[in-house]
Amino acid sequence: MINYSVTAKPNPRDKDASYKYYASPQVTLNVSMSDFCRHISDHNSKYNRADIHAVLTQAVDCMREMLLDGKKIMLGDLGSFQIGLNSTGTLTADDFNPAIHIKNVKVNWSPGADFLDLKESAEWNLVANRRAQRLLLKAVTNGDSTVDIGKEDEDVVEDA
Repeated sequence: MINYSVTAKPNPRDKDASYKYYASPQVTLNVSMSDFCRHISDHNSKYNRADIHAVLTQAVDCMREMLLDGKKIMLGDLGSFQIGLNSTGTLTADDFNPAIHIKNVKVNWSPGADFLDLKESAEWNLVANRRAQRLLLKAVTNGDSTVDIGKEDEDVVEDA
C-alpha cells in the first residue's frame, strides 16, 4: 500500500503561475540494511541474513569501483547503473576543466522490467500531508480540540 498526500506546489518555471496540487509519497517506514537482509532471508532463502548482508555490501563496493572505472552495470530485472555528470558549460572545449566545471558525479539507475511500471501493482492510501500532521501533533500536544489546517502560515509549500 502506497501512502500519499496531495500538496500544493508552485510551477518552478513560472513563479507567477497558480499553485497546482500534486501527489507526494509518504514513507511509512525506513528499512535498514539489516532489516532488508532479514526480509530477504525470511522469504524461504537458503542464505541467512549475514550472508545476504555480506553479498550486498560487496556488491556496493564492486559497483562503486566499476562505476568509477566508467563501466555500465546491467543487473537484469533490477536494471542498469551508470555514471551521470552535472557540469557547467564553457565557450570552447579547450576551456573545459573537469576539476572546475564538473559539479557533481551521480549514479543513474535505469529500471529493469520488474520496476518499469509499479503503478499497475500499486494500491493507494490518501493520508494527511506533513504540514497537517505537524499541526495536528502540535494541537494534541497543546490540548487543543480543533485544528485549522487551512490557515496560512510559513509552511505554504509543503514538503513531501
